[in-house]
Amino acid sequence: MYYISRNQLTCYMKYSCLIFVAVLFAACHRMQGDIEISGTAKGINFGRVIIHDQANNTIIKTDIEGGKFNTGKYFLQYPGYYILMYSSASGTARKIDIYLQPGSYTVAIDKQKMNDYPHIISSSKIQNELSAYNVMVDSVANAVHQKVVAINAKMNVPDNKIYMPGEFTALTKKMLAEEQKAYRIDLLNILTAYINKYPESVAAAHIMLQMDYQNNPVEYYKIYQKLSPDAKNSDDGKELGAKLEVLSKLAPGALIPIAGTTPDGKTLNIKAMNKKVILLDLWRSGNGSSRDNHGQLISALLPKFAGKGLGIISVSFDTEKDKWLAAIQSDKMDWPQLSDLKGDDSPNAAAWGIKSIPTYYLLDGEGRIIEHITEFNDVAAAVNDYLKGH
Repeated sequence: MYYISRNQLTCYMKYSCLIFVAVLFAACHRMQGDIEISGTAKGINFGRVIIHDQANNTIIKTDIEGGKFNTGKYFLQYPGYYILMYSSASGTARKIDIYLQPGSYTVAIDKQKMNDYPHIISSSKIQNELSAYNVMVDSVANAVHQKVVAINAKMNVPDNKIYMPGEFTALTKKMLAEEQKAYRIDLLNILTAYINKYPESVAAAHIMLQMDYQNNPVEYYKIYQKLSPDAKNSDDGKELGAKLEVLSKLAPGALIPIAGTTPDGKTLNIKAMNKKVILLDLWRSGNGSSRDNHGQLISALLPKFAGKGLGIISVSFDTEKDKWLAAIQSDKMDWPQLSDLKGDDSPNAAAWGIKSIPTYYLLDGEGRIIEHITEFNDVAAAVNDYLKGH
């Protein structure tokens, strides 16, 4: 059997540590390096190209002259997602996501296609994934736009054109529907198609994090499960996974507990309210929109549904009881009030996926989620639709 002395072991450990430090330094060094971005800007004789980091700090800027630009070599401290903004002297501008890492990038901009993602040539795998997704989005958006143009052309006809009864109205409605579709492209379907085509995409997690996943967390969580291990383990992937895990529990039919007690320290039994539908109002006394909306609830919503089974529960994110009670009295809210007085640290923040105040949910008589209402102006319609079917 072979033995080593304590001194030999000590030397070996020191040597191993030195090797580890050297490897770590080399890895960090490889993450840094020079980057150069050049390109063309068709239709833009004079303009600007600016790159911001995620904290909105300008890291690179250069002029567009004669339809061309070049940043020269710039030492990039760390690879990652940045914001590329380009604009013309006439004021036309566009901002896009771009993934930068050491190397050279060639960007082709077209003033006539400012709404499209520019053509970017790079050795960056992640940037190529990002470009592929945006090409898919642009393809759908442009197809919808062409439909709108075609419908509009049919409507721009000579004054002596005679329409059949209802024909003009039908064309108008069709154009409006296509216009709405153009601005509300079904990104969920595009994302699904993208993941199916590029299952190993690391950029997919970043793309999803920028989307409106809060309004359909269950479906987005299903897509998230299909992401590659590298995408899930990225910083964006970890953040997205944690958020979707919470938000997916807010699906219709879910029964979510509400932390807090009434001003006199009692718990609330939602079933005992004996209501068909309940508006959950998540608010704060120092928030002006919350307070203004309380006035609307009293003057418009409650009278409209008087005797039809509508109830309200307000859950405050206050930290000071005196301010909370003063606001309740000032706003003349005579419906159930709850708070744990923990402010943003309240478990209600995570449980209900709070991103901003005020926030509204519609619950059934047992306290199960019916839907998340993103705009206060949609509350009355949501209550009315539910009561019609129940």
